[in-house]
Amino acid sequence: MAKRKYGAWKEEDMERALAAYRNGDIGFNECCRQYGIPKPTLKRHLDGKNITANEGKKSMGRHTTLPPEVEQQLVEHIKKLEACFFGLTITDVRRLAFQIAERNCIPHVFNEESRIAGKKWYYNFMKRHKDISLREPQATSLARAQGFSKENVNEFFVLLRKTVEENKIDATSIFNIDETGVSTVQNKCQKVIAEKGKRAVGSISSGERGVNTTVVCCSSAAGMYVPPLIIFKRMRMCDDLKVGAPPGSLVDISENGWINSELFVKWLRHFIETVKPTKERKVLLLLDGHTTHSKNLEALEIAREAGVIMLQLPGHTTHRLQPLDRSFFKPFKGYFTQAVDKWLRTNPGLRITQYQISQLVNEAYCKAATIENSCNGFKCSGVWPVDASIFSEMDFLPAECLNKSSEENLEKGDNLDKETSNFNRNENLNSLNSSNDSISKLNVSIETISPLPIPNRGRSSSTPKIQKAVILTSSPYKNQIELAHELKLAREKVKELQMKIKPLPKTMKLNKTNQKAPGRFTGRKKTTRTSTKTSEPQESDLSNGENNRALLNQAGSSTQNDVIIEVDAGEWFCSICEEKTVEDMVQCLICENWVHEKCAGTKKRIKKYVCYKCCS
Repeated sequence: MAKRKYGAWKEEDMERALAAYRNGDIGFNECCRQYGIPKPTLKRHLDGKNITANEGKKSMGRHTTLPPEVEQQLVEHIKKLEACFFGLTITDVRRLAFQIAERNCIPHVFNEESRIAGKKWYYNFMKRHKDISLREPQATSLARAQGFSKENVNEFFVLLRKTVEENKIDATSIFNIDETGVSTVQNKCQKVIAEKGKRAVGSISSGERGVNTTVVCCSSAAGMYVPPLIIFKRMRMCDDLKVGAPPGSLVDISENGWINSELFVKWLRHFIETVKPTKERKVLLLLDGHTTHSKNLEALEIAREAGVIMLQLPGHTTHRLQPLDRSFFKPFKGYFTQAVDKWLRTNPGLRITQYQISQLVNEAYCKAATIENSCNGFKCSGVWPVDASIFSEMDFLPAECLNKSSEENLEKGDNLDKETSNFNRNENLNSLNSSNDSISKLNVSIETISPLPIPNRGRSSSTPKIQKAVILTSSPYKNQIELAHELKLAREKVKELQMKIKPLPKTMKLNKTNQKAPGRFTGRKKTTRTSTKTSEPQESDLSNGENNRALLNQAGSSTQNDVIIEVDAGEWFCSICEEKTVEDMVQCLICENWVHEKCAGTKKRIKKYVCYKCCS
């Protein structure tokens, strides 16, 4: 028996059949036979129970649980949340669909116990809407989401355009510098072909943890590359580290393997020797706001004298505005991983050390350093040609959402919806504008059920200060750095003087229990040199041992807890080490000489002590 074909009728035949039956020309059964339309299908169109709102239109399958207009509204809400970097997972979408149907009294067959839509509904929902798909997001820090704002980006492009026009910068004279890290152990293994169904597929790695190495790269908008600087994490330099390095590159070391102010100055001299800028033909250098760049006074002076204009990118925007991050570092690290895997296969049983890094970097650098990669990086970031319109309103939506307070979000919610609507310019969105009446029938809107995230401005949350775009080699900025450098040197000199000066105490506070007096004197005296608060002895009285014993008896019989005594600097003389150091001291019961507890070798809080001279 031949398989029955569904949907073989045409929309024109349906329109004729409906008109013929309603005019009374032919009967129902004859109408179905004549026009080749199934009886249930014709009956459904006659009763107005078709899936689509337009009568006579062909539509296969059952009615969707959510109306088409509501599903389209759900799609727009999903896109809006994803643009804010708060995308929904499969479970979130299924749970949201159940809540929409439940709170708007839409008949559904979803699971009431788990309160979630079924997987079959989800897969059919994704088939009906081809403009969305399941994607793996890239982790973006909160600082970058907040930093890439419309205000910061516009300020950067205004300053960039002004600098390019005033100094007549072209594609051959605009460069970008940035650093990246490579390790002796590959971070991510390449995919390999293995047996199907095998649970664990392994790949040889050089070790458990690797040693980081920094590679400083620089390229121009015309495709010119400056030989890189390779920085190893070492304390001593070895010439074997330079073996196999890219031609013309620099190889150096640092304590932590990162770039510092001295190495940046060394690279800047290398950059000037390679590019050869002049004050008549200046070169624009784009770089991030790392302290080794922006707070390096020596580098700023060298750049000004050589005709290099250093333009700092806004803080936390390098992932979108830095050309090397956009087009060079990803293929470079991919080629580096391939070089590592190749080396391990050709050298089985050996580990990759720092002495092979230069060779592996050279192999990856030669493949990634192409003119196309460099030009595309400057183009997609809008740096060259200078084009601020390359970023749409949706690119700034995460920053606007995170930087607004809860009250601003409530007041400006309508403006946010208008901005997000610019992202959807396809035909589906244009056709949606005519169905606003049906969308408004929802008792509870989707935005109410799943609102946009509102930042919590509590006491613990504080918006960090984001660096602005600035010309580092300009005179105002240079003067500011010079002033900060002078203040730093002045503070260091003051600290040195304070370390040399050791003030001696003039007053100490003791009590009867021989406890230390906090904040006045770190040392303590043993059951002597005390006086009551009501009678304070003079300095001449303190030098006499008999008076000291008399004062001791008087202090012991006094009802006062605290006693004050004035001590001269000479009273801290130790008869053993013969030094005047303010430390815990103890007095001999026979000769009444004071010695340091450390010199005497006694325990703390000892009550009876006889020095070695009296013992002998």
